[in-house]
Amino acid sequence: MKRDESQKKKLNGRVARIAGQVAGVGRMIEEDRYCPDILHTISAIHAALRGLEATLLEDHVRHCVMESTGSKKAAKEKLEELLQLYRRRLS
Repeated sequence: MKRDESQKKKLNGRVARIAGQVAGVGRMIEEDRYCPDILHTISAIHAALRGLEATLLEDHVRHCVMESTGSKKAAKEKLEELLQLYRRRLS
């Protein structure tokens, strides 16, 4: 799937925020911050990653999977790819 520049900018913005949060955890540890504060930040990072993951998955389903429906073989391959991603996510 070819993303337009607006989509790329939004996704990269989310990644940059997540990277900033991760760097912040390192600073918090270095500063001997209160453990529950660090854990709260880590929880926020997990939520942000899940949101990014959901956005990318939705894009994949809407564009790559739906556009492959002209061919049963291609659609089957895309659906199998999704199932593998889902299985990995559960483990």
